[in-house]
Amino acid sequence: MRGRTTVGQAAARYLVQLEQRPASTARAQRWALTDLVAQLGEEPLGQVAQDDRLALWSTSPTGSGREPSAASVRQRATAARGLLRHAVEHAMLDADAADRALAALRRPATPPVVRDHAPARLLLARVGGRRPHGVSWEVWVRFRAHVRVLADTGASERDLARACVADLAADATTLRLVDVPHDLSEPTRHAVEQWLPVRAALVATLEGSPPPQLWVRAHPSVHPRTGAVAAVGMPITARGLRKAFTEVLAALVGDDPRLATCTVAHVRGLGRGRSAGDDRPRRAPDEV
Repeated sequence: MRGRTTVGQAAARYLVQLEQRPASTARAQRWALTDLVAQLGEEPLGQVAQDDRLALWSTSPTGSGREPSAASVRQRATAARGLLRHAVEHAMLDADAADRALAALRRPATPPVVRDHAPARLLLARVGGRRPHGVSWEVWVRFRAHVRVLADTGASERDLARACVADLAADATTLRLVDVPHDLSEPTRHAVEQWLPVRAALVATLEGSPPPQLWVRAHPSVHPRTGAVAAVGMPITARGLRKAFTEVLAALVGDDPRLATCTVAHVRGLGRGRSAGDDRPRRAPDEV
């Protein structure tokens, strides 16, 4: 079985014996391993154990694109160590192969959360170029504005989705999010000003009072659970913003594979902690 066992197969067997552990321990490890299987489930366990993928996974962004907390990193590392030891004990993995991964995951040397912002800066440079094939003009204009605002403010998708047009200064130089004003760089201001008339045209297709939200849908969508249809021009949710980011990025990767590693967390990291009144020199993130 050694060499042929996948991460998903080993995790499935390990999860069975977790039922004998305390409920809180089982719950935390089940959460972590479910995420591991979603990302690396089809990969051979022996191969994953011999490279750095388990360590990288332990500090990777969460499903919502946010930085993992220190507790989440520890839970992931603990679950991975338990999985490796279980695999060795049950002849699914050679001990030598497990040692390398265990060394990277051993406390207190849990890998720190470190972001390489090069992919995010590359994305900011790319959004100033042509629209990728297969992406509508409305989605592209919204994406450009969304990415630049995200990079300038470091805000979460939840806070961005709540933003209203009224939160934007008349000259689009600042955006107030959760009562905190954020300065917008010149490229961001231009991107937002291009989005506003497109947004107005989308909202004009609705009947009744227009929604106040800054970000609205460019295409109708169906809720995955309820089946409810959200019309063009209706507010887009935080989940919708993340989904749109992922879909447009996938189209961009076809032209530039270097963008494949870029995530919402990378872009957000460029602007985290910035707000209006910050004394540090203000430049566009892609000019850093």
